[in-house]
Amino acid sequence: MPRDRHPTSRDLARASRKGPSVAEDIMWEFLRASRTGFKFRREHPVGGFRIDFFCREAMLGVEMDGEQHDANRDATRDKELSNLGILIHRIPNRRFLLLDPTPYQDDVATVVSLCEQRSGRKAFPDVMT
Repeated sequence: MPRDRHPTSRDLARASRKGPSVAEDIMWEFLRASRTGFKFRREHPVGGFRIDFFCREAMLGVEMDGEQHDANRDATRDKELSNLGILIHRIPNRRFLLLDPTPYQDDVATVVSLCEQRSGRKAFPDVMT
C-alpha cells in the first residue's frame, strides 16, 4: 500500500488528532494501545485521505460520521480506499452521545469482529469485558 507522504495530508492528520470529536475520543479509548489486540492508528493518512481509525493488519478503516458527512463524497472515497484493499466501516457519531454505553459497545464489538475476519486471527480473549 502506498504511503501518503504529502506534507499537507500529514499536517492535517496531526491537527485532527489534536481536536477529536467526543465520539472519536470515546472510540479511541477502546481502540488505543492495542487494547483490542489490534493496533489502530488515529487520523491516519492513506492515499490522500485521512481515516479516523486505521488497523493496517486488518486493512480496516473506521470512520466516525457526523452530520456534515456527504454520502456521495463518502461513497467515492470508500471506493478509492477499497481499491487499496481497505474496508471502511462507518459509525454515526450520534450513537456515542447517548448516556447508555450499549450502542457504542456494540459498535466496538463489530469493529473487533471485522478485524478478526479480515486478519484471520482472534482478538484478545477479554476484549469486551
